[in-house]
Amino acid sequence: MTAANGAGRMIVRGASASVAGLGVRLGARLLFLVAAAQLYGAELFGAYSLAVAAIELAVAIGGLGMKKLLFQHLDERGERPAEHVLADAVLLVALASLALAGAVMATVALLPEAIVSANSARAIFWLAPMILGQALIDVLLAATRWRHLIRYEVAARSIVEPYAALAAAVAAFYAGYATGGLLIGYWAGTLAALAFAAAGARRCLGPFAPGAWRLRAGRLRAMLRGALANTATDALSGLFLRLDLYLVGILMGERTAGIYGMARQLAQPIRQVRQGFDGLLTPLVAKTLHRDGPARAASAIASATRLMLALQLPMVVAMCAVGYPLLHWLGPEFAVGWVAAILLGCAETVQGAYGIGDLMFVYRRPRLGLQIYGAIVGVALLTGYALTSAFGIDGAAAAVLFTYVVRSWLRRAVLKARLGVGVPIHHSLGPILAGGAGASAALLLAPFGWPAALAAGLAFYGALRFAWLRLAGETLALRDFSEMALPGRGADLD
Repeated sequence: MTAANGAGRMIVRGASASVAGLGVRLGARLLFLVAAAQLYGAELFGAYSLAVAAIELAVAIGGLGMKKLLFQHLDERGERPAEHVLADAVLLVALASLALAGAVMATVALLPEAIVSANSARAIFWLAPMILGQALIDVLLAATRWRHLIRYEVAARSIVEPYAALAAAVAAFYAGYATGGLLIGYWAGTLAALAFAAAGARRCLGPFAPGAWRLRAGRLRAMLRGALANTATDALSGLFLRLDLYLVGILMGERTAGIYGMARQLAQPIRQVRQGFDGLLTPLVAKTLHRDGPARAASAIASATRLMLALQLPMVVAMCAVGYPLLHWLGPEFAVGWVAAILLGCAETVQGAYGIGDLMFVYRRPRLGLQIYGAIVGVALLTGYALTSAFGIDGAAAAVLFTYVVRSWLRRAVLKARLGVGVPIHHSLGPILAGGAGASAALLLAPFGWPAALAAGLAFYGALRFAWLRLAGETLALRDFSEMALPGRGADLD
């Protein structure tokens, strides 16, 4: 087995573990959505969705990009113990997150209700301390992934966090907290996952010895300076990912934001397929860039893009078949979000597959990546405002899809012009055509019931993808990644 093939298989094994965890997480997600829809209703769920979107944006800033940059710091640590490098990152992220949480709480406390409704303001205020918790979870789990141990992230994000949040939200409702139960659930899930992630990092890197660690202000300043461009990029990315929900909330109110938020939740598993690969894909892209240069890394990323499309498109097909009855089952008021859910599913597929190319900017041209994000956020704001105002939640979802496609083409053009790397357009054409045919079949047969629509859609998709692979002589295997196993130790993905 070649080194590149070994690295590819390592990614697939790690992703398989993550996807298995995703299956477990989907159960918690579905139960949580049922509880949120039927116990709390669209208006409270809308306020909760807007608050979580605000907190996640703050986490993207407070995390200082360390969930990606930590790999680089650990690889370049020299003789320093790995746990000391992690301690530096944890301290820096904790200081930034606490300052940000305080600023958020002060801001929403002072804003008038004409700008932020009472429900949303209360939710943001009480969730703000969890900016610290979520940012630290990201850093601690990154440390476990550096050791090629994906099981901690799978368990923390797929079992501990969602099921603790679900149990707490349901218990809070029946205990009489009819307006704050979703917030209690978020706190419970975050704190449980944080404790689990801390225990996992300790097991991976060894116990932290405070007596041997020295706080060096100069070292922290150097880490902060190195993180600024990527932090700004993450902030713009976080805003870009949630701008549609903010616009729906501002223009159409909390109840409509709740319906749109439910549509976003339906599309979320498609994004999580990509996230399942990120645990090992991110450090392996960094290592491939370091060892073999951008051309080899671009080829490796292209193979990952094609595999991602092949895995995500069947989920879009399934959404075309079962999305409407599922949303109606959650609550009749949510059924109007079906078209938006399909458009968002397509958008998540584009971003999940082609967004891997952003790693090239993270490790080689962070300021260039920041410029791209700045431009695309402007496009998203203008398009989102225009289409949401004209077509409501369907317009908001269409704007997301449009801006993701524009961003993909812009990323490709810049990589070709600045780094001299590119992939032929036809490289991913087979899965895209197969997915379009499958989705069309599912939509045409939807009036005859979701089982027939689902079966026909997946059958069309599978047959066309198989035919393309055979006729074009292509493969979905990952390739061209550098081997990254630690010296004297294989990758533990259990």
